[in-house]
Amino acid sequence: MAASFAFSESNGSGETPTDGISNLNMGDNDSANLNVSTYPIVAGNNSYEKNLRAKFGSTFTEISNMKFWKSAGDYVTGEAIKADEVTSYVQPVKTTSTRAVDAIPTEVGSAITVHSAAGGNTITAPGYTRYLCLQLQTTGSTPSGSVNQKTLTFQYDEI
Repeated sequence: MAASFAFSESNGSGETPTDGISNLNMGDNDSANLNVSTYPIVAGNNSYEKNLRAKFGSTFTEISNMKFWKSAGDYVTGEAIKADEVTSYVQPVKTTSTRAVDAIPTEVGSAITVHSAAGGNTITAPGYTRYLCLQLQTTGSTPSGSVNQKTLTFQYDEI
């Protein structure tokens, strides 16, 4: 039997996790499954940080070699997505992140290595990975309106 996989997003001051999110839209609100037309980002501002984790369930022997990167989608002028793996949850902010500080990698060879919640390189029982903190940042030169869609890829090996 194969492992089950879902992305989980955590929000709020006391960490409310939402397993099996339907989108990773970034906007001017700290919530999962965000509607960007309701919570647009004003040019020159940032999105709220996103605290994302992978959740594995069902029956498996081992999950390893976990990697995360942006595999498709162009940026518009003045737009960037910053991301980093972090060990603990902190309430998301929309000021420039001190946790998501590196440009999200765009190739698997430079992808973010993701660890189990306990810090190891493998997951051997149902559970979560560490957090991936992400933030979309814009400048005053970012055009108004929707930005281009991006594909963020999470890859892993399963035994």
